[in-house]
Amino acid sequence: MRVACVALALVLVPLAAAASSAWETRAELPLPRTEVVAATVGSEIVVLGGLTLERSASKRVDAYSPARNSWRRLPDLPIGVHHSMAVGVGARLYVLGGYTVAGMPLRSAFVLERARWRSLPRMPFPRAAAGAGLAGGKIVVAGGVTAAGRLARNALAFDVRTGRWSIVVGPTAREHLGVTSLAGTVYAIGGRTSGLDTNLLHFESYRPGGKRWTRLSPVPDSRGGTGAAALLGHVVSAGGEEPAGTIAEVLGYRVAERRWVRFDDLATPRHGIGMAALDGRVFVIGGGPEPGLTVSSANEALRIGG
Repeated sequence: MRVACVALALVLVPLAAAASSAWETRAELPLPRTEVVAATVGSEIVVLGGLTLERSASKRVDAYSPARNSWRRLPDLPIGVHHSMAVGVGARLYVLGGYTVAGMPLRSAFVLERARWRSLPRMPFPRAAAGAGLAGGKIVVAGGVTAAGRLARNALAFDVRTGRWSIVVGPTAREHLGVTSLAGTVYAIGGRTSGLDTNLLHFESYRPGGKRWTRLSPVPDSRGGTGAAALLGHVVSAGGEEPAGTIAEVLGYRVAERRWVRFDDLATPRHGIGMAALDGRVFVIGGGPEPGLTVSSANEALRIGG
């Protein structure tokens, strides 16, 4: 794995404050759970899978409409998963990998279209606790855990037009990272290599077809179990866990200015969240309010300025 380093003076610049409104409390997730995944599909945010308080890997899929501030139930996943990856492409929802209830990483890939799930070609290797972003017509699955609990060294790319997988260069190996995409670039934020005391500051970017990930200005504070979403020129990281507890700090990277800013802290700090962007806001849904297996139904939104 090769990582290109960008030597930026901005690393030494104090973290700037960003103007933002307070977090808004929205309609709660119908079934509290953690280690969920979320994706924007059309005018809704879809939250799926996750772990329940009873340690069950959920098949449940719920769609949230910010305009109506209400939820509706979608068809259950073919299998129960947690720590999976999801991306919306037009009206389609792609769900990739994750863990079974027994903790085995999966190669599975499914798409929900016209209210029906269908199987896709399996990933070349298992992945769980990774992240995914869409860029250049490809869904890039970055980081995470592969077979035998090893950290993944390569990334996997799914061409949504041809339906074929390829193996591409990966970011710095880690799990429980946040991954999102903006303007044809995939971003990988934070993560950890093992337990809560191994959280990282890494922040890297990749454009499909490239030979390496570019190392960007580090995250101001290390974080694992974090979420990521992108909108209005910002790559936003919220949530996470560390030995001291869950992480409230919300950080945004302004791509055009190549600098980090701080937004209002999460009203309900959590890890294992579903995070997505829609209508000028980021939404943080579900997750665990304490490190380990705890669950929440919280649904909170923050407007991001352009």
